[in-house]
Amino acid sequence: MKPPNRLFLSISLLAFLLTVPQLLPRGEAVPMRKSFDRFPHRVGNWETREGSVLDQGALDILKPHDYMMRRDQDGAGQNVWLFVAYWDTQRKGAQPHSPRNCLPGAGWEPLEASRLTIPLPVPFGAITANRYVIQKDRNQQLVFYWYHSQGKAIAGEMAARFAMVRSSILRRRTDGALVRVSSPVRDSVSETSERLTQYIQALYPILGEFLPE
Repeated sequence: MKPPNRLFLSISLLAFLLTVPQLLPRGEAVPMRKSFDRFPHRVGNWETREGSVLDQGALDILKPHDYMMRRDQDGAGQNVWLFVAYWDTQRKGAQPHSPRNCLPGAGWEPLEASRLTIPLPVPFGAITANRYVIQKDRNQQLVFYWYHSQGKAIAGEMAARFAMVRSSILRRRTDGALVRVSSPVRDSVSETSERLTQYIQALYPILGEFLPE
């Protein structure tokens, strides 16, 4: 198959995935189990130091039902930024925007892109997250993110859209979330990666108390 045909098929598939949920009979918006206002201020060894809010322009684009954005810090003074946004329905343009596209728009240059398997405590299985090393000026950050689709962690954007379309057909649900954690690279990328992995291992069980399955 010639490359232009592949591009055409990819664009057509994406358009299909974006359009199908709008054409199906409307399902009910799925509420969160609890509002993010009640999210604990301690995650493992990290404690919340400050919270942030999205500006109105970002809110108008993303249209999340609820979100939280905050900086957590451990006893050694190492910071982790947490962003979680939830959409009770992904109709009428309300949907996650990939950090892969948003970060370059904010001036961050991607240096490395890969995926990482993160083992979780029992009874949870391992999840796969996107892993990005980004840089702005001389500052580097490590970013992990995934899509949380009705109790399942999905790394790929296209796979997350497929899951949403399938759920819209079988369950009449289009709810989902985006989870992103990041940290400045201080000593090394591997040390920062280990820190984010430990943070996610403490975070993931708590997410289930807030995000519906």
